[in-house]
Amino acid sequence: MRLSLLSLLALGSLSALGIACSAAPAEDGDGSEDALETTNIGARHFGLEEGELVLTLDDGPGPRTKELVDFLVANQVPAIFFQVGKNSERDPASSAYIAANSARVPGGLIVANHSNTHTDPLPKQGVSGSINEIMTADRHLLPHIKASQSQFASPIKFFRPPYGAFTALGASNIQQVNSAGGNGYVGPVFWEIGGELKGGFSADWACWGRNGVSIDVCANGYVAEAQARKKGIVLFHDVHAKTIDMLTGKGTVSLIKRLLETPVDPRNPAGKKFKFVSLRKNDAAVQDFARHEEQQQVAGAQINASADVDDDGDVSVTFDVAPVGAAKGVVSFDGPPTSAQVAAATGRGGTVVNKDLGPGQHVVYVSAIGADGKVQSERRFNLIVPSVLDADNDEGDACSNYANLTKVRSDGRTAGRPFKVFIKQENCGGKTANDGRAPYVAMPGECYRYNGTAKVAANADGRTAAVKAVGGDEWSVEYDLGFASDPNDKSKLSLIIESGKGHIVTGKRSFKGTRPAVNFHETSVDCENGVWRGVLGTEEFLFRSPIQGEPEFEDR
Repeated sequence: MRLSLLSLLALGSLSALGIACSAAPAEDGDGSEDALETTNIGARHFGLEEGELVLTLDDGPGPRTKELVDFLVANQVPAIFFQVGKNSERDPASSAYIAANSARVPGGLIVANHSNTHTDPLPKQGVSGSINEIMTADRHLLPHIKASQSQFASPIKFFRPPYGAFTALGASNIQQVNSAGGNGYVGPVFWEIGGELKGGFSADWACWGRNGVSIDVCANGYVAEAQARKKGIVLFHDVHAKTIDMLTGKGTVSLIKRLLETPVDPRNPAGKKFKFVSLRKNDAAVQDFARHEEQQQVAGAQINASADVDDDGDVSVTFDVAPVGAAKGVVSFDGPPTSAQVAAATGRGGTVVNKDLGPGQHVVYVSAIGADGKVQSERRFNLIVPSVLDADNDEGDACSNYANLTKVRSDGRTAGRPFKVFIKQENCGGKTANDGRAPYVAMPGECYRYNGTAKVAANADGRTAAVKAVGGDEWSVEYDLGFASDPNDKSKLSLIIESGKGHIVTGKRSFKGTRPAVNFHETSVDCENGVWRGVLGTEEFLFRSPIQGEPEFEDR
């Protein structure tokens, strides 16, 4: 089952593209779902030639997206913006600004789908969660997607999953996503450049924050990887101010302009320079990929594989290879297998490989090696290895009240500073809540129906809270909520907070049993004073650290 485009291109009808991009029949030829394979779409599928780069921006719109659009228009550079639905819902003007300016750039400025909340990787959320993420974002983004491609015969809806992780859902699950509306999208669109901060290469999300990489050094890594790869889809994030500075050259040299002046072959400074092209530069190539991917997969070995990471950062990869000829399997990390690994490949059925990787984003390659020593087929898995932050880490800065989050009670019984959670605003004027008490006073003049104390579990050291980094400048924390007005609540509050300005990027309250989770949407933040406001589901929500002079562990 493939995702198929519902629209027609000038070149003809595309009927076989999508999030699950390859389909190989079972060995007995019955075409069963178990035999379906999945593939990330990259540069070769979009027909990129040597020296061609595609500029992609994830997670926006951000506060300076419009500024970047103006720069791209002025320099006639096409780009594709993979946007988060809730961010576009909160700032529709920026999404509309991209679309309004798209036709001013050859190849366009294209709006695309990057899920609705960008929380957990979609394979972790399962079928229903993936459908909700893709199709909710579709409702927010579809007008901008269409408007941004008005210069084309018809629009293509592109999809990139959070963290690049989608194919691990498995073919039968992806078929369900397709049937629920995912078949309107082309993807998952992957990248070749900008995925990791390692080996002289760069990733913007990893450059900033606690890694402390300067803009110039980060830009150097992108240039180095472009010259190493020769072509590719390049990953950036327009929600980061330093990324905008790096791309536009504010206070430094524009990375975009640098790449346009960089020779593809560093040994030939006078040779061909890089250029930016649209993801739609060669729709025929994408169509050709869709038609022939099945044959390409049949020609090689079939790989079944899974990759998981535990809280300690230990990665376990299990795979088996259904060989064509004498194929064997090999696992490599953060890059394709080396010639030495290919020569030493021995794995076949049920092989398990374990490796302790460092924090950050990693790519796991599972490759099938034929008798001729060449790679017959390959699977990739994108994993985020979280890092546990210690109390001295500056990840949160003063703005994000990191010290408050990691504080532990002096008696050692409960870890975590008890941030106060207030839900469902009430009239303070003498009104009593349903439990017979007056509404809780959260701030001067503000009363709420529910007052909860958020407590987070301790790390293994028993002294610091289990706050984890999930990227270069974001950290996550999960709280057990306890409400004096409802001691049986037992709900959990999960938050991902960016360290720079302290914005809650995503948040969710989940409950035991069948009650569905509700999402948090931030409306304002005063992170220096530890005050976040927003909507939790449909109810007003206040999340704050204790007010000066207030007893730290009191819960009325």
